[in-house]
This record gives sequence, C-alpha cells and structure tokens, in this order.
Amino acid sequence: MEVIQMNVEFLYAAALCITLWMMGHISSIQDLKQTLSQELDFENEGQNAERCAQDLRKLPYVLIPRVHWDYTSKRVLTADYCEGCKVSSVDGITQQGLELKDVAEKVIKVFAEQIFFTGFIHADPHPGNVLVNVGPDGRARLVLLDHGLYEHLSERDRTALCKLWRSIVLRDRQRMAEFSAQLGVKGNLLVFPEDYFLFCEILLQRPLSLTGTMGNALTLEETQYMQNMAKEHFDDIIRVLRALPRPMLLVFRNLNTVRSLNIGLGASADRYLLMAHSAVRAWRRLEKQNSSGIIRWFSVRWEHLKFEVALRWDGLMQRVTFLLLRLLIHFDFLAENEQMRQFLES
Repeated sequence: MEVIQMNVEFLYAAALCITLWMMGHISSIQDLKQTLSQELDFENEGQNAERCAQDLRKLPYVLIPRVHWDYTSKRVLTADYCEGCKVSSVDGITQQGLELKDVAEKVIKVFAEQIFFTGFIHADPHPGNVLVNVGPDGRARLVLLDHGLYEHLSERDRTALCKLWRSIVLRDRQRMAEFSAQLGVKGNLLVFPEDYFLFCEILLQRPLSLTGTMGNALTLEETQYMQNMAKEHFDDIIRVLRALPRPMLLVFRNLNTVRSLNIGLGASADRYLLMAHSAVRAWRRLEKQNSSGIIRWFSVRWEHLKFEVALRWDGLMQRVTFLLLRLLIHFDFLAENEQMRQFLES
C-alpha cells in the first residue's frame, strides 16, 4: 500500500513539473529533480506545514494539522487527523449548519493573505486540500492540507502586485503599466503596447475595458468578452505568462481556484471587493515594515484613503444602478430578459 501511495504521489508531482516545464519555468533535469524531491520529502512537508501555520496564525478560522515529529521521517508524515468536508461540497457545508458565504469569504481571505502578504504560496490549491468543519465559535473553519510544495513570492513582487491591484481599482493605466512591468510584463512597447492591460484582465479574470461597475459575478456580456479575448489573444497570453517569474503562475492558479470555488458556492462572496481590500491592507503592512517617519505614515494613509473612496464609490454606483433597473422593471418601463436577470443577480 505504501508503494502504491508513493507511486501516486510521484505521478502527481511529475504532472505538476511537466506543466511548469511546458510553460518554460523548468529548464533542466536538475530543476525537475529538485521539484520532485521537495514534493516527496515528508520532512519538508512538515516544515512547510508549520511555517504556513505560523504565517496564518492571526486567522482564527484556519487550522493546520499539527505534525508529530517523533513519528515523522522523509518517507512518513504523521499529523493530527482532522474531519471535515471538501470546501467545494455544498451539501457537506450546509449539513454542518454552516453558511456558504462565510466559507467563501474565508477561502478568499486565506489565499489573499498568502499571495499579498506572506508570499509563502501553496503550490497545489485544489478543493481536496481544503476541508471545512465547525470551529470553536460555531462558524466555518478551514483545514489546509498537503503542504509538500510551496513557492515564495518575493517582497518586491508582492509589493508590486498589491500596488497593481490598487491601480486597477483606481483605473490608473499609467500605474498599471508601471507595476505590470515590475512583475515582468515588459515586452516591446512599440510592438505589444497593451500587454500590461491583457495581463491585468487575466489577473482579475474579468474585463477592464467595458464600462460599468465590477459586479460580484460576470454578466453575460463580460463572460462573452473574456471568452473571445482568450481565443483571439491566446498567443499573446502565453507570451505574457512566459515572461513572468514562476511564483506568479501559482498566483494565477490560486486566483482561479478562488474564483471557481466562489462560483461553486453560489458566488456568495464579493471576491473583487475582498481581494482589493486584502491587497491594500497587505501593502500598508509591508510599507510599515520597511519605512518609518510621520511623512511616510501620512503618505500611506492618504493613498489608502483614495483607494477606499474609489472602492466605495464603485460599490455605491453599482447599488444605485441595480436599484434603478429594478424600479424600471417593476413599473414596466423596462422589459426583463435573461441577460438583464443575470446582470441583476451578479
């Protein structure tokens, strides 16, 4: 049984390595060997689990199974047994008396904390590695499993990513291009002048060129735009992704996992708003670690205030738009169709 399990782990790790190699981020047999060794070294996994627990210690709704080092070796990992359902199981969550929205929001916050602040990013964030059970407070608690492979996003890249997210919310294209370049999206500005914009749309997984507010879920028009963008600019997308540092690819994967889970749970959490708040909060914390002085403090506070005003204004305009549309439909000034219904539900 142990041999079968080791073979399964090996095949899975090999598949992950092959995917990274195809993206141009594993360039030699030595790199491949190192990645496989990390995935199959259970002492390394135990150390990663403890670091993850330390990084997320301020999130009371997160549980990392405790490693029992007296019974752990490079071939065997012994940790606490934790019950729970898969985070993607709607029935499993509701049967425990938990709220889907609470689960979705906590998933977003956990992944955002790793991406924007700690930089210690889980390299295999599929739903089977996140369990949900009832915490001491009677609300949802997340159990994070499988800590075999992590990537580290440097503080420089995290700061650039936080500032990029803020620039997107503020619709500041000049800063969007600047911080995208800091993350590796440079290219030839004469030949590919819009690479940064394509990168930002991939990052947020929603169109930025369409007018209107950013709702919780994509409208039919936005979904069609993203599908057409993926087909028409496939080669450009691959070229942009190849230019990024490897940890950024895992950022994309984690963001996609968050998006998929939120949709699977009924799109109950405002992913856009929560990720934006997490990005700016992480930027403030990173700035606080690396600078001092009253002038710098006021500067950071001022930038944060501008962001909050922009975010709240966007939310206000969204609510006013929805209210007006519902009133027009209620008084028969506007016919309700499927596209309109989807927009209001978003």
